[in-house]
Amino acid sequence: MKRQFMFLTAGLACVLFAHSLRGHASDSTHIAFTSAREGNYEIYIMNTKRKSLQNLTNHPALDWYPAFLPDGRWMAFVSDRDGTPRIYLMNRNRNELRPFTKHLGSKLDFDPDWSPDGQWIAFTSRANIPTADTNIYKINVNSGVSQQLTDTGYNRFPKWSPDGDRILFYSNRKEGNDLFVMKSNGNGIRRVIDRRFGGGQPTWSPDGKQIAYKMTDLAGVGIYIMTDEGQNNRRITRDNTWAGIPAWSPNGQWIAHELEVKSPWGNPNRDSNIHLVSPDGIETGQLTKHPARDILPAWVPEAFLSVSPTAEQQTTLWGRLKKSIHD
Repeated sequence: MKRQFMFLTAGLACVLFAHSLRGHASDSTHIAFTSAREGNYEIYIMNTKRKSLQNLTNHPALDWYPAFLPDGRWMAFVSDRDGTPRIYLMNRNRNELRPFTKHLGSKLDFDPDWSPDGQWIAFTSRANIPTADTNIYKINVNSGVSQQLTDTGYNRFPKWSPDGDRILFYSNRKEGNDLFVMKSNGNGIRRVIDRRFGGGQPTWSPDGKQIAYKMTDLAGVGIYIMTDEGQNNRRITRDNTWAGIPAWSPNGQWIAHELEVKSPWGNPNRDSNIHLVSPDGIETGQLTKHPARDILPAWVPEAFLSVSPTAEQQTTLWGRLKKSIHD
């Protein structure tokens, strides 16, 4: 009887979670993520009902870190299909793909994030492999002209504020390993919260008033939330789990993240999956369940899903792809 009650309780929890998604996620019904489930890192999308899994990139190279133009016309992502990890753009029809940062000549480009107006992509770049330093840049989508925004230390994970005026990022600069905010032109850098070793992988809430981020503490690696001034700091993921890469849904109701139940440190069989948690930490749910690693979640604008690729479009994509590799 007790076992039957446990099954009924678990089933009821799943029904309630699915119902809560239907009630709150009308403008946030799909998530993109990176997975090695087919033996190679590719970008997939699925809906929040855990259905309709699709491979978006489907290429022998490594493809990861999806980021979407707010109006859904383009997806930026990182790929090493020309031998060097660079940022690529794919349109929503999936019949056009082009390298976007190849002309910069850097050794490593990653962490893309679109400005709210779609005019810029902020990203992390490493000019020379021997050095560990990486800097934040932004590049104009129309002209391809880039601007370096940081110039000291190891800087990563740039995120535009919803109003487009600020960029949030992680840095190990002399003030300490922590989260910083700067103006979109690179000026006025300030620390979000006055402490050392204060976390990384940040993202803004849709209203720009809160920040979700990853932090390591005695309870494991978890997702935390604080105000944009560093106040009301709190953990929202379960203790003794290891979570990272938070992605706030456009409607503000959910934070997608990657999570491992067991410590990944020294674990040769890492199996992180994509989970959801509400900003108050009360409601949770697991979206993917696969022995391979599912990582780097990103919410997909509905407009990106408006056109399904035909066989002819996929052939055109492959032809353009081969052409871009040999250009």
